[in-house]
Amino acid sequence: MKTQGFKILPVVILASAILVQGCNSDPKKSDAGSMTAGHQMAHSAPTTDSTDNMKNGTAVNRFLEEAAISGLVEVQMGKLGEEKASLKSIKDFAATIVKDHTAANAELKALAEKKGFPVPAELSEVKQEHLNDLKRAMGKDFDNYYINMMVEDHISDIALFEGASKSPDTDVSAFAKKTLPVLQKHYNESREISKLFDQNMGRK
Repeated sequence: MKTQGFKILPVVILASAILVQGCNSDPKKSDAGSMTAGHQMAHSAPTTDSTDNMKNGTAVNRFLEEAAISGLVEVQMGKLGEEKASLKSIKDFAATIVKDHTAANAELKALAEKKGFPVPAELSEVKQEHLNDLKRAMGKDFDNYYINMMVEDHISDIALFEGASKSPDTDVSAFAKKTLPVLQKHYNESREISKLFDQNMGRK
């Protein structure tokens, strides 16, 4: 931007830079607001991969890694849902999650091995903390926490797999396209259960 006819003092420029930096220097405050009632979890943030980024091996490896970790989380949370949920609809849904994601995880592992990429076998520290939070929840609080996490998780899962479905790597895109309908089904079911749960809680 041209500034002909104007003489900007260095101190003004410096002050402006400090002001802008100050406005953006505290991301923790915005993050803290999202950690409420299990609805907006850090582990459920949508992937930042774009279709263009899927054109190189690094992004494909990132998809394999993120999908593997997500699959591990889904299975472990599903097992907790089978064990601790108080509502039969949530127990049944959790059993479906365990079954479908166990199968998808095995297929993903085989795909990653074909690509020479070792998928993670353990959760990250952050995701383990979320799993521990779920373990501590009881009764209706567990039901609410679990089913809302399933809604949020599958939103980001779908975004991740939609990006991968456009990858020029035909193995990756085929796997993503095959898995997407299952993820969409999980999302729709979890959303419906969540709505019914909220309605029932509102009557009490």
